[in-house]
Amino acid sequence: MAKISPFRAALPDLSDIISFDDFFGSAKRKFSMYLSDGIYCQNKKKALYIYRIKRPHRSHTGLLACTNVLDYINGEIKKHENTLAAKEAKMMRLLEERQALIKPILLTYPNVLEIDALINRLTTSTPPSFHIPFQDEEHIFWRIDDPTRIEVLTKAFDRHVKESYICDGHHRAKTSELLYKRYLKTNELTTTKTQFNFMLVAYFPASEVEIHNYNRIIADLGALSEKGFLEQLGTYYNIKPLEKNYTPISKHEMGMYLADQWYKLSLKKTYCPLPNTPTKETLDVYFLNKFVLEGILQIEDVRTEPDIKYVEGPKGAFSLERKVREGKGKIGFNLYPVALEDLIKISDEQDTLPPKSTWIEPRMRNGFIAHLYKKVVEE
Repeated sequence: MAKISPFRAALPDLSDIISFDDFFGSAKRKFSMYLSDGIYCQNKKKALYIYRIKRPHRSHTGLLACTNVLDYINGEIKKHENTLAAKEAKMMRLLEERQALIKPILLTYPNVLEIDALINRLTTSTPPSFHIPFQDEEHIFWRIDDPTRIEVLTKAFDRHVKESYICDGHHRAKTSELLYKRYLKTNELTTTKTQFNFMLVAYFPASEVEIHNYNRIIADLGALSEKGFLEQLGTYYNIKPLEKNYTPISKHEMGMYLADQWYKLSLKKTYCPLPNTPTKETLDVYFLNKFVLEGILQIEDVRTEPDIKYVEGPKGAFSLERKVREGKGKIGFNLYPVALEDLIKISDEQDTLPPKSTWIEPRMRNGFIAHLYKKVVEE
């Protein structure tokens, strides 16, 4: 069950900030300095925060809270990505330097009508506590520090949210586990002045999460000519030349841009997955990696290959085409997005998504709200 906890957030004094873009853009590097300079102050009262990210075409609303690191260790918070030791070590140094987590771990869960109604009631009956506007989006926060309201929300999560799923923040979650285990040995977790057993999370229900495709640009075709590449590609895909760019509308289709020409690629039935195939092996990014990048182009490790560049799906097929035209790659692939249901299935199967499979929104920024590990104000 999801055991959420209110926390004493460290918040920036927005009246001291001249440019939100500059300040929050530098928070990742300068948080420790901003904290020591008094720009961030920790609230005396514990609270939960309803968090809304408002963009031109839609809004995303969730709940900021702390949750026990044990929920992650015990598998109640599920992952779909393996972490890298080098990134873990780098993040460990950052967290120990800051003594804070300054960006929440993004979690999702199946919608719960009771929780949806509670959050809707609170946002419509009370004005926001503060907001942070940018040119293309606005970040809005409602502080929930009334004990009765906190109890209602925490009990609703405890009753209804059995498991949650990491959408973004696998390395923050893993590093929180490593910190927890390190300080467990020193017995510091049991004192009132340390918070290493908690991590900052943002719960967004499934209806508030968007998964977009994460497209690829490949630098060259290796030793193959364009004709030779297309001939080999035809082993796995039906290839249809098109007069304009193509964004796939169903699974097992891709758009491809090569030599000023768009193509629609449809996976041949021979290679379509059979029933009971592991979910990971039904994804278009899996087939692209297996048949095209590793098979035809002989790329040994797609995770680390510098000749593969990535383009966020929301930027569209035009952006992919433009980058190829500008010489930033030889060939572009426009993929069909991974469904949230598939991400959840893969997490439940204790499997992992192929690298860079998803571009997930909402996108959260560093420094809006921080969870301090040690500088905890006494009640």
